[in-house]
Amino acid sequence: MECWLALTGRAEGAASRGLGKLAKASATHPWKCIALSLLCCLLCGLGFLRFEAKSEARDLWVDQVSQVMKDLEWTEEYFTSGGGGEPCRLLITAKSGSILDKDNLMATLQVVQDVKAMVADNGKTWDDVCLRVGSGCFLSGLPRYFGSTVNQSLSQDDILNSINAQTFPDGGDAFPDDSMGGMVRNNGRIVGAKAVRVDWVLRAEQDWEDAWAQALINKFVESSMLKQSYDLVEVFVQVPSSGDDELNRTVRADIPLFALAFVLMSVFCALFLGKPWSSTQSRRLLGCMEFFLVLMGIVAGFGVAMLLGKPFTVLTQILPFILVGIGIDDAFVIAGAFDATDTSLSIPVRVENAMQRVGVSITLTKVTSLVSFLLGATCAFPSVQWFCMFASTSVFFIWLLHCSAFCAMLALDAKRASRDPPGLDPFACISARASCMPGPGDRDATKSPLAQILVSMVRVLVRTPALGLVTVILFLAVAGISIWQASSGLGTDFNIIDLTPDSSYLRDFYVQERLHFGGLSTGGLALPTSYVIMDQNFSSVEVQRMLEEVGAEMLALSNVNSERGLRSWHTIFSHWAWTNRGSLPSLPLDAFEPAPGGLNRSSCAAGLPTGVTACVSHFVTGPHFELALLDFLNDGMSSGFRDDVVWRDQAVKAVRLRATHVDTVNSRQQVAVLEEAEALTAKWQPRAAGSFMSAQAYIFFDQYRIIVEQMTTSIGLCLLAVTVISALVLAHPLSVLIVFVVLALVFTDLMGNIVLWGLDLNSISMINLIMAVGLVVDYSMHMAHNFSLQSSTLSRARRAELAMEEIGPAIFLGVSTTFLAIVPLAFSSSQAFRVFFKMFFGIVVAGGLHGLVFLPVCLAVMGPSVTQAAADPRISNLEDGKEGNEATEPDSSAPKVLESKPQEQ
Repeated sequence: MECWLALTGRAEGAASRGLGKLAKASATHPWKCIALSLLCCLLCGLGFLRFEAKSEARDLWVDQVSQVMKDLEWTEEYFTSGGGGEPCRLLITAKSGSILDKDNLMATLQVVQDVKAMVADNGKTWDDVCLRVGSGCFLSGLPRYFGSTVNQSLSQDDILNSINAQTFPDGGDAFPDDSMGGMVRNNGRIVGAKAVRVDWVLRAEQDWEDAWAQALINKFVESSMLKQSYDLVEVFVQVPSSGDDELNRTVRADIPLFALAFVLMSVFCALFLGKPWSSTQSRRLLGCMEFFLVLMGIVAGFGVAMLLGKPFTVLTQILPFILVGIGIDDAFVIAGAFDATDTSLSIPVRVENAMQRVGVSITLTKVTSLVSFLLGATCAFPSVQWFCMFASTSVFFIWLLHCSAFCAMLALDAKRASRDPPGLDPFACISARASCMPGPGDRDATKSPLAQILVSMVRVLVRTPALGLVTVILFLAVAGISIWQASSGLGTDFNIIDLTPDSSYLRDFYVQERLHFGGLSTGGLALPTSYVIMDQNFSSVEVQRMLEEVGAEMLALSNVNSERGLRSWHTIFSHWAWTNRGSLPSLPLDAFEPAPGGLNRSSCAAGLPTGVTACVSHFVTGPHFELALLDFLNDGMSSGFRDDVVWRDQAVKAVRLRATHVDTVNSRQQVAVLEEAEALTAKWQPRAAGSFMSAQAYIFFDQYRIIVEQMTTSIGLCLLAVTVISALVLAHPLSVLIVFVVLALVFTDLMGNIVLWGLDLNSISMINLIMAVGLVVDYSMHMAHNFSLQSSTLSRARRAELAMEEIGPAIFLGVSTTFLAIVPLAFSSSQAFRVFFKMFFGIVVAGGLHGLVFLPVCLAVMGPSVTQAAADPRISNLEDGKEGNEATEPDSSAPKVLESKPQEQ
């Protein structure tokens, strides 16, 4: 242990002297240093020329290399013909009575006619942009029950008869849950409803749909709020771009709050970086410049991240507030160490001594933050990856600027304050009059009321072993309660409504959809799914028999809606072929072979159409199979199956069978849906290599499944990195263990904080947990490292008091700046940003209390008795003042530090 402490002590001494030389050079040539730093930041900021923004949900919140994502991308690549994109949707409710009452229904259909007649700015109408089926436009929802024309003389009974029909006039199966919400039934018959939906499906290959969708928004929305212009009904609207548009509007709406946060932090830094009430010994100008210095570091960090090709997201816009809170901490630490140096030395030497004292501590916290963010960037979710990359590059530049440019600015401010007469602050060029001259107490750096309060607190808590033990037990009890809360109430849902402003047409739409249809959705509550089979000899009876079995097992899944049935092109095709055998050139009698199992095979019934009970006994096989299949798909009655067969080089490449999942309302149910689908895939993979079950929503269900694992892995790696790095600096295993315990307890409390605020564990809260490392490390490492620098000849309690006296005020002020940074977010217009406030409130409270209360008590009670001070006394804080105070201007390797009266041992 003595050897290890001596080795790490010498390494730390070398690092501190190197940082001291950099600081001294910066203080000796301050204007050159500031100009060079500014130039470098601006050059790095050129990365903004490669600015790229990402806002699509599937680009941000899901694992891009997961198997479900690969399956979805394969499906979208091959099954594309004739398909539409995400629909524009109207949700219509009656102001009174049922929406199915005749007057309300006619008003609803009038809304539909008004939208059809709408002309976009580019001159396009609904007929120009709609998805066409046959010769007409496909319009999903309530209007489909009444066909292309509506007879105004319909009676109420006619309306209800149409609504209760099992098929639409176009022959498609009718499922009222897709179109009507809040239905009222009488003996199973629908007699009323609260709301109806109308889906406007646009052609995905056209470039006009955005203009038409914007025209739809303009018709029903004014100043981001709905405008209701119909007497009997209310209309709520959503288009594919609504989510991104409203999230961006949230950021624009919160710009005043962001500005307020910056003002609060800069004012706080200007007031408390020096003596706030002195006209000459304050550092108001330096505090303001420090704020802009951190912003320049952020500009450089963001620029480098963009040069590396990292996209910008809406959540990244919150990062500057967090980084300012992290960065300003270093300014308080350096300024406090500078104030503790011998004022008889020259200013560059004082700056050098200050950085020798705290430079390693600052570097330690920034390295741990940097490594933690880089490890966080290994997360599977792109939103977390990119957020952490922007954070890591920014942290590096913030650290570099504090080691150089801030030291230069501190030297300039010190020269102003040391002139005779001193210059006024912030008007450095104006000399102070006699009435503004500093008094004797103004130059006494040791008389800090905040330091005295913090030292008194530690002294009281460690006065008796029992009181210290009670303090430790109290913190452990809070951690135990947090573990219990997290184990019993931690959810993993991601509510899309949280990304919308509080006052928004889109939020109104989501509220109505949840109220009347039971949940939020993007393509209908009935989630479509499909089983894809590729690269098989589909003309063989064995493969066709396999298609029947796969379809039957797919329909039998507990999370598949059996009432909606199986859409099997193969079953319908086989019936069509057997019915038309011998009547078409592609269906000669010798083209058929008996189906294995004959008529008694039970699985063939899964895809039978309504009203058909008998299975066919023969399949089309051989060279006639693909010719017959082409004739079948070109038949007008069978055109709905064209998207289910993929052709390559006039041969069938892949096919799919379609079904519908039951409705799900939470992440647990959705994970169960995904895992059941994957189990079916795993079962059939040996017989149909490369086959899979896929749905667009599976990528989001996968997020819920892996979020806990991702969080555990990321936080575990961060804690491991902190432990390894701290072992190189704190050296003593007991110090490292105490810091590790502190960090673990803070993260445990944060998990309880998630439950306490009623939040869920998702990508947003995970970002906060990773960012917590950067803050908690600052609060803990400075204290532990400073404790290790105190003389080992002193008692543990006294060393804890000295560490609190020297570094405690800087930590407290750092906690305060972070709190000021996030307070305005509490008044944000978006729940997503308020989540950041709630999470960081917990980080500030838990991290601050553990760093300023729990950690000093632990060090005072059970801290290591041997410290690095014995290994390298040049950077130690010896209480008796006999060592460490011999620094002179020519030899600056031993900084002047705080002196205190000796305590009896």
